[in-house]
Amino acid sequence: MDYDKLLQGILDIGEEMVVCGAEVNRVEDSIYRMCESYGADRINVFIITSNIQVTMEAPDGRILTHIRRLVRYDVNFDRLDYLNDLCRYVCAKTPDVGELQNKLTDVLARPEPPKFMRFIGGILVSGGFTVFFGGTWQDCLGASIVAVIITFMEQVLLSREKNQIVYNFIVSVAAGIAAILLVEAGIGDHSDQIMIGGVMLLIPGIAMTNAIRDMLIGDIASGLLRLMNSVLVAVAIACGFAFSIVALGGVLWQFN
Repeated sequence: MDYDKLLQGILDIGEEMVVCGAEVNRVEDSIYRMCESYGADRINVFIITSNIQVTMEAPDGRILTHIRRLVRYDVNFDRLDYLNDLCRYVCAKTPDVGELQNKLTDVLARPEPPKFMRFIGGILVSGGFTVFFGGTWQDCLGASIVAVIITFMEQVLLSREKNQIVYNFIVSVAAGIAAILLVEAGIGDHSDQIMIGGVMLLIPGIAMTNAIRDMLIGDIASGLLRLMNSVLVAVAIACGFAFSIVALGGVLWQFN
C-alpha cells in the first residue's frame, strides 16, 4: 500500500466535503476514521475553511504529513451526501488507492441539475420573499425578472471572478439598477421590495449558519473565518445596492 497516495486520496475526499459545505468537525472525524481504518496510528487532523492538515503514523512506521490549501467554495448537499457514503464505504471496505480514486471520481462526475432549475428556484425564492415582505404581485413579477438577471450573471461571472466580495458587489449593482428601471418602466410598484427579493438570492445565509454552528461546537477559528467572510460578503451586497440607488436614483431625479 502506498500510504502517501492513500493519504492524498483521503484528503481529496475531505477537501470536497469542506467545499460542499460540510461541518469542519465532521470532516475532521471522517478523515480520522478513514485513516484509522487502514491501520494508521497517532492521527492528527486540523481543518479550517481554507486549510487541511493531517499527520499520521503509517503501519510501515513512516510519519506522513499532508497539507492542503482550500480555495474553492461550492455548496452542494447532493454531492456531500454521496461523499459521506463514500467515507463509510472506505471505512468498511478499505479499498486500495486506485479504487478509492475511482469511487471519488464517480461522485464528482454525478450530473448537475439542469440549469433551468436554477432559474426556476431563483424566481420562486425572489418572488416569494418579495411578497412575504409586503410587496405587491407587480413587485413579485419585477423580482422574478431580477432573479433571472442574478442567476444569469451567476452562470457567467462565478467561474471567472473568484473573489466573492467583488462578484457580489457587481451582481448587486446590476440587480439594484434592474429593480429601479423595472419600476420606472411600470413593471413593479416598489423598487425596495424588488431589491429585497434580489438580496435573498445573494445573502450568505448558509455560510452564516455554518459559522455559528462551528463556534457553538468549539471550532472557534473555523467559525470566525466563516463569519468574517459572510459579513464581508453581506457588506459588499449592501454597498452594491446602495451604489445603484445613489447613482441611478440621482440620474432619474435629474430627468424628472
